[in-house]
Amino acid sequence: MFSGVFKSFKVGSRRRWRTGIEQALSVAGAIWLITEIATKVSDTAEHWVKQHGDWYTAIVLAAAAIWFIKHTYEVRSVSFDLPTTGTKIAIRYGDLFAQPTDWLIGVGEFFDSNVGQVVSKNSLHGKLINNTYNGNAAVFRSLVDEALVGAKATPTARPIQPKLKYDIGTTAVLANGPHKVFLVAMSRTDLQTSKASSDVSTLWQALGGALASVRIHGNGDPLSLPLIGNGQSSVNIEPQHLLRLIALALVDYGRKVGLPKQVSIIVPEDCFEALDIREIRRDWRKR
Repeated sequence: MFSGVFKSFKVGSRRRWRTGIEQALSVAGAIWLITEIATKVSDTAEHWVKQHGDWYTAIVLAAAAIWFIKHTYEVRSVSFDLPTTGTKIAIRYGDLFAQPTDWLIGVGEFFDSNVGQVVSKNSLHGKLINNTYNGNAAVFRSLVDEALVGAKATPTARPIQPKLKYDIGTTAVLANGPHKVFLVAMSRTDLQTSKASSDVSTLWQALGGALASVRIHGNGDPLSLPLIGNGQSSVNIEPQHLLRLIALALVDYGRKVGLPKQVSIIVPEDCFEALDIREIRRDWRKR
């Protein structure tokens, strides 16, 4: 816990030290101004300040320090109301699979199921198969195939199974106890190497398809999604810009059609120094 607090203070101080100093000086100046006025109009106040000079100085320094920390400390979670809707969006660091909500996870356009061969065991897709479905690729494959019945698919000459390619934004809805898993096709796959790739326009299209499925099948239940596009099929933009893009997609779709009342973006701990989630909250609180 202490290491996390120290990390938050270090990262926040590096980013906003000028703002912190300005705020510290402003609160010290405000206290000084109030003191000057009080000592001019009250002999008792003037006497107290003279008698307790050390205490007075300590109070001013403590207030300045608190204000510095308040305006620089890097928080681990933020939330804001989605303008013109009843949805609250939260952004926090953590483990997606620890969230007792529905999950939205990006996968390739083939909805692969073989962990280690095509799907990285370190990806959210791979962890979902290993942790939620006990690594049973056959069970996962059957659930996905059942969920994709009726979805538009294109046969390919891919040398391995599965050979059916689905449109970007196609979403398979899987049961996960009392919750659901929304698997959305958000990356294209090289037929020979099975390497996944994506870009901004592809991610935007995928999010639109996924959120449409959430609206139809989610029943308004809370939804959690990762920093989608930051993993194996990276869209190759800075995490901060990617987070802005995801937040913008949620706001855009939520305003037009509607979202669950609670949507959480769960970002990985290894992005802590690359992300400024306070900035995202500040931007949308102004709207």
